[in-house]
Amino acid sequence: MAVKTDPIESLRRVPIFSGLDKKELETLAKLVKEQQYAAGATIVKSGAGGHGLYIIKEGRVSVVRDGQSVATMGPGQFFGEISVLDGGPRTADVRAEADTVCLTLVSWEIKPVLMDNATISYKMLLETVKRLRSQEPRMQD
Repeated sequence: MAVKTDPIESLRRVPIFSGLDKKELETLAKLVKEQQYAAGATIVKSGAGGHGLYIIKEGRVSVVRDGQSVATMGPGQFFGEISVLDGGPRTADVRAEADTVCLTLVSWEIKPVLMDNATISYKMLLETVKRLRSQEPRMQD
């Protein structure tokens, strides 16, 4: 029998939610859905509308842009945060490299929470910006 993990603890370990307090985490934890993907499955497709933020609970995924693998992610890592916030298209394919379990937050459920709670939105925005900055090419002097 699989051990059920506490969604609050799962969220707390994810960088984008690490600044949230217990009450804020509880608010989001009520929205979390668990989804399973078989090895080889495409979880998100480049160009498709972004409707979910995915947190990898178990397994491993690869991020593919223009046919090239650009990253591999595992438990505790996440993807889809930008499309959830702006509703824009996905920027890459994400494929399960092994049987994978993701905790998901869908945009139509998380957006009202973000609209009503500036503190959660601001903390998530700070982490998203930090992540984007870490991916920028460094300017040469």
